[in-house]
Amino acid sequence: MRAQLKIFLVILLSAVVLFTVACSATSNELMEGASPSTSALALFRFDGEVVTREFIFDASTTQQILDELSSVRATELESWSLDDITLPMFGFWIDTGTGASINVAWSNGHWITQDGRAYSFDFDFEQLQQDYDWTSRDTFSSFALFPNARLFAQNDNDWDSRFLTPAPPIVAPDGISMHLNSWGSDTVSVDITNSNDVEWMYGQGYVLHVLLDGRWYEVPTAGESWAFTDEGLIVRPDETIEHIYHLQMYGDLPAGTYRLVGYGLYVEHTIS
Repeated sequence: MRAQLKIFLVILLSAVVLFTVACSATSNELMEGASPSTSALALFRFDGEVVTREFIFDASTTQQILDELSSVRATELESWSLDDITLPMFGFWIDTGTGASINVAWSNGHWITQDGRAYSFDFDFEQLQQDYDWTSRDTFSSFALFPNARLFAQNDNDWDSRFLTPAPPIVAPDGISMHLNSWGSDTVSVDITNSNDVEWMYGQGYVLHVLLDGRWYEVPTAGESWAFTDEGLIVRPDETIEHIYHLQMYGDLPAGTYRLVGYGLYVEHTIS
């Protein structure tokens, strides 16, 4: 009897171990920290021409999607390259509830985190898009708005124009000019002059362009999502003021010619 009980316990323990291993082998923590109770879930899709973005606002539905994603077997890859990327590409964004966010890109079985790590991830995102009621659809012409876009646009110490969006034409305001004082690794100092007889208002927002083969392209930001404070800055008539732009959101830039553009004004600089 004791021998039978011992055999039974061994079998039971083995089953528990096998179940635990099986569960761990088919689960992951790639979306750990996501906060569906305080944040919507955004789904992105890039088809090679435009980026679309849709949302799930319901917390329980978002949690269901997170559970579905966490059940997929994921194995970290030693390396990946842009040659592994195919279209369409998908991406996720969700807040963590702590001021940070989770940005994810997926292409051709590669789940790519915002710090550049890649995991094998076999999943049907086309079906996911069909299975749930995504709302508030927006379309963007700029790939720079796709999650982790910088990881695809910057290939080692160079840019890859396949994942860069041509910059739109610049329309300069009449009577307003910008002069470059200095361009450092973290800040750009400019003088803005108002030659008009009325005040001119602008803000903190700006974008960065890079010149490749005679054409300007939009530079995606590095790391997490960034935003500018919503404030109005004024240059009075016949006044020149200094303005400092902070470049931290663009990280380390490869050598090349760049253009900082804000409210129709711009300055150029070559980084060697």
